[in-house]
Formats: sequence, C-alpha cells, structure tokens
Amino acid sequence: MPIELDEQFFRKLDRFEVVPHGVHRGGQIGPRRSPSRGTGLEFADHKEYSPGDDIRYIDWNVYAHLEELFVKVFEQEETLPVYVLLDVSASMSVGSPSKLELAAKLAAALSYVALANQDAARVILFADGVVRSTKVLRGKARIYDILQLLDAKAEGTTSLSAALETFSAETHLPGVALILSDFLDPEGVLAGARLLAGRRFAVHALHMVDPSEQHPAISGDVEIQDVETGKRIQLPLRRDTLERFAAFFEDHCTALRDELSRYGIRYLRIPTSLDLDEILFARFPKEGVLR
Repeated sequence: MPIELDEQFFRKLDRFEVVPHGVHRGGQIGPRRSPSRGTGLEFADHKEYSPGDDIRYIDWNVYAHLEELFVKVFEQEETLPVYVLLDVSASMSVGSPSKLELAAKLAAALSYVALANQDAARVILFADGVVRSTKVLRGKARIYDILQLLDAKAEGTTSLSAALETFSAETHLPGVALILSDFLDPEGVLAGARLLAGRRFAVHALHMVDPSEQHPAISGDVEIQDVETGKRIQLPLRRDTLERFAAFFEDHCTALRDELSRYGIRYLRIPTSLDLDEILFARFPKEGVLR
C-alpha cells in the first residue's frame, strides 16, 4: 500500500506543529519552550543569587542599581516526543479508501509535522501487539523512513491494550501519543489508554470510521463475517434492524468518547469519507491536534 504524497503536500504542513497539551518535554535541547527553568536561549526572569548559582548569569546592571546580586533565569527549550501509533489489524482494510489507507496518510502527515519542527518522532504499527516501529527520528529527511514503514498490509486481530502496554514499557519519555485506529477490540481499549494517561502522555484517540460500518447497504437475510477472526453469523434483517444498528453504532462511539475523556484522552471521530486536506487543515487545528 504505497503512500502517494507529493512534496507540495508536505510543504503545506510546514506551518503547523503538534500541540503538546502540557506534556513535559524530553531532556534534549530543541525548539520547544518548556515550563521548566534553565539556561536556554530566552530570558524569563530574575532570582536572588544563591551559593552555587552560575556566576556567569549574574546581572551586573541590576547590581549597579540595587547593590544586590540577582541571576538571570531562562526558559528551557527541549524536544517534544511525538508518537504515532497506527492500527494495521485486518478490520482496518474495510472501505474504499480503506481505513488503513487514510490513517496511514494521516500518520505520515503528523510525523512530518513533528520532524519539521525538530521534535522527536517515532511511528509504531500494532495489531494484536506491536508489529513494527521506527527508532526515534529527527529531521525532515527521515520522513522517507516513515513512509517505508507505513507501506503495510492490514492483517491480524486487534489487542490495543497489549500493544500499548508494550509501547509504554519500552518508552521512557512521555510525549504526545496519536492513536489511529478503528478501536474494534473485543477486549476493550481502556486498559492500555489509561496506562498512557497515567504516565502523563497527552493522548489523542483518532477513531477511523467507514460510513458503511454505521449504515451498511444490505437487506434481507445475510451472512456476516468477522474480517479478523473469520467467524460467520447468519443475520435476518427486519425493517427496523438497520435503523437500530445505526443508533447502536452512534451510542458506541459516544460511549467510547465519554470513557476516554474521563482519563483526559482527546477523542476525534474521522469518517473515511472526509477529504485528507479537510482533516489536516480544518479539523485537526479545530480539535487541538495541530496548530
């Protein structure tokens, strides 16, 4: 599934950055302003001199006026870790374009925005666990490594909690975690999501939905097959079955949003019928994913 995104598309993303939502940055110096104080590049305040303070930062102009020693304090600037987690389980193959096709393009765009801002970006593919991932990458040129990883096939079952547990265990620095998934996990999604929220990650749940999942174009007696397990069931459709199913699906999405929001996780439903530009340049800024 090669991702076809041209250079002009990426140039349009240069004006954006990933919103940190209060995440404390990593320990490496970068372009992001941190709430911590240190010896960065931008002056923030003065404080009274204490033994052990670096005498290079004594403000002698203040001393000349007050005859007291004060040192300059600067805002520390550090990198923002940005983690893009992409669901590549079999259920993501549904639709035209498929959920995976659109989600992979969004993953590429979000990764590029991070790289363009000198943030630390990492992309993780998951299904019933972590499938593959990049290393932590920096710099625009590394987008080609990410595009190669994203050329993936949708297959396997889903275990979001198992994937997030593995990801959390191997990730030392909390950051922004952007999860692109249809969240069709029979075991539920809250355990893994709670784990990241508890570790002070800023988590976005980007829910990929194909319109046919809420409004399937079927009638009469049908046989339905689970694309992940292969299980089949016979389903007789009455006149109001599809209406009740659409209402059930809407309730499911609302419940998912409400449950995630209890842990500070931002939820955004993304129909695959939406245009890529509309999602990136209108919805993401409106919903606080990009700015």
